[in-house]
Order: sequence, then structure tokens, then C-alpha cells
Amino acid sequence: MSSALMIASIASTVIGAGVSAAGAAQQGRNASNLANYNAQIAQNDAIAARQKAEFDATALERQQKLLSGSQRASIAATGGSLLDSGDVFDMTAEEQEIDYLSTLYGGETAARAAEQRGTLSKYQGSIAKSEGKSKALGTLITGATSAAKMGSKLPKGPTRFYGSEGI
Repeated sequence: MSSALMIASIASTVIGAGVSAAGAAQQGRNASNLANYNAQIAQNDAIAARQKAEFDATALERQQKLLSGSQRASIAATGGSLLDSGDVFDMTAEEQEIDYLSTLYGGETAARAAEQRGTLSKYQGSIAKSEGKSKALGTLITGATSAAKMGSKLPKGPTRFYGSEGI
């Protein structure tokens, strides 16, 4: 192989390594950006879960007030005394409170799960970005090593090119 062809081959190896390294780094950045986007979606999911739980709990509270009123009206309509129905009202109130708190708890549980997904996504993005940098560095090192090996095969000392002798 001629010296000029060898030098062109070395240059091609170095340029190829640079392009590959840039691609690996960009791939890591893209993965990181996607992970951050997914983390933001998870955060929005957490907010929505809390808001839905609050809405559902408020709606449940309204239904419970209607039920309590209906119970009182039914007892009064049948001639019963509201004072004698204390146990029924107490049990109903306890069940209603459990339902209300359970609704809020379900929303909080869903919100925390979404937040954990967001945290995991950010972590995965950080890892992807680091992996992209590592791959880029590895590609540059491999390219430099290949170029150095090719360079070691170049002839030592002055090179005589065709026509350099004045012929």
C-alpha cells in the first residue's frame, strides 16, 4: 500500500471514529431527553391522581350527606325517634368516613406510584447519557488505536515518490 493511500486510510479511520463518537453521544442525550419527558408525564399523572381522589372524595361526601338525610327522613316517616337511631347513624358515619379516607388513600397511592415512575425515568435517562459518553469515548480510543497501528506501518524516513529523482 502506498504512503498516500495509507495516510488517507488513517484519516478515514480518525474521521469515522469522530462521527461514530458524536452519534453515540447524541444517542445518549436523546435517551436522556426522552426519559426526562417521561418523568414529566409521570409527575403530571401524580398531580392528576391527587386531584381525582380529591374530586371523588368530595362527590362521595355529598352522596353521604344525602344518604344521612334520607335515613333521617325514613326513620321519621316510619314514626321512629331520631334519638333511638343513634347506632345506625354512628355506623353509617363510620362507614362513610372509611370510604372517604379510602378514596383519598387510593389517590395518594396512585400519585406516589407515578412519582416513583418519574424518579426511575430520570435515573434511566442519567444512565443513558453516561452510557452515550462512555461509548463515544470508547469509539474515539478505538479509532485512535487503529490509526496508530496503521501509522506504525508507514515507511520510516524520507519517502521517495515517483518522479522525485528528477527523472
